[in-house]
Amino acid sequence: MPTRLLLGPQRPIRNIGEAIRSAGLPDGRMAVISAGWQEAEGDIDDVRELIQRPLIDLQLYKRAEALFPTDDKLRTAYRQRQDRLKELQGLYQIRLKQLILAARQILRASGDAEMITVELRHAVSQLRALDRHHLRRVQAINTEFEAEHPLQDTALLAEQFAQIDKILSDCETVVITGGNALVLLNRLRLFGTHLQLESKNIVAWSAGAMVLSDKIVLFHDRLPQGRRGAEVLGPGTGLLPGYVFMPDAQRRLRTKDEVRVGLMSRRFSPATCITLDSGAQLHFSGRKLKRSELAKRMTDDGLLESPELQ
Repeated sequence: MPTRLLLGPQRPIRNIGEAIRSAGLPDGRMAVISAGWQEAEGDIDDVRELIQRPLIDLQLYKRAEALFPTDDKLRTAYRQRQDRLKELQGLYQIRLKQLILAARQILRASGDAEMITVELRHAVSQLRALDRHHLRRVQAINTEFEAEHPLQDTALLAEQFAQIDKILSDCETVVITGGNALVLLNRLRLFGTHLQLESKNIVAWSAGAMVLSDKIVLFHDRLPQGRRGAEVLGPGTGLLPGYVFMPDAQRRLRTKDEVRVGLMSRRFSPATCITLDSGAQLHFSGRKLKRSELAKRMTDDGLLESPELQ
């Protein structure tokens, strides 16, 4: 089974080299996907020094930037899809804000325990229903775009797919960096690269870890403009379903607020919410979690505990 090695942010603790060696990943050249870094894509000298292996960046971001000016139809359709997704996310945020506020208030309420339990269950079910609805809507927009521009029937996309596939054929392991999760996911889907990763060993951190799940959740309790409830961005690659990965949680989340942590756990159940702070790592064999260091799972009681191994 392919190895999936997930890490926390590579600052201040830079553990990627040690993690790769302890996981026993095969020698040889590794492919890198750093599209989440956008204009800084390919700036992987530090990664190369830590890993001590030959690396080749797939340059998904630069490939897209070079492709769009050559295909007006694809560029226009891609931009329209992004505009629709942005509008949809805004409408979802309006509805989500009130439901999260209500659920938190009920979790903090005092009074008849049985009555509160029933109302809390319903409040959480409303949150789950909205998240499911939003996921379906995002997927429908993506499916429509991909049906209009099928990978193998769109000459320029098919050409890029073949070039990327040739590089990957010589690499058993793919490294996926952090950065902007939305940009990273969009580039993976545009070139069909997510379909080529199924049989590969994967080492990923931060945004790279987030996109491996079947749904990507954005979160930040410490924004300059105030707290912001966790929101579903859309479906991920689905290579590690049943998890919600939350990098840099100690800095971005109020992890000592048991109400907020507990609601997060209940809301995304049966998926397991796992924090990945700097220095943390998760070692999967296929889809089974075999080893965990410093990563924590959120519980319905609002606590952080060690993830369950399989």
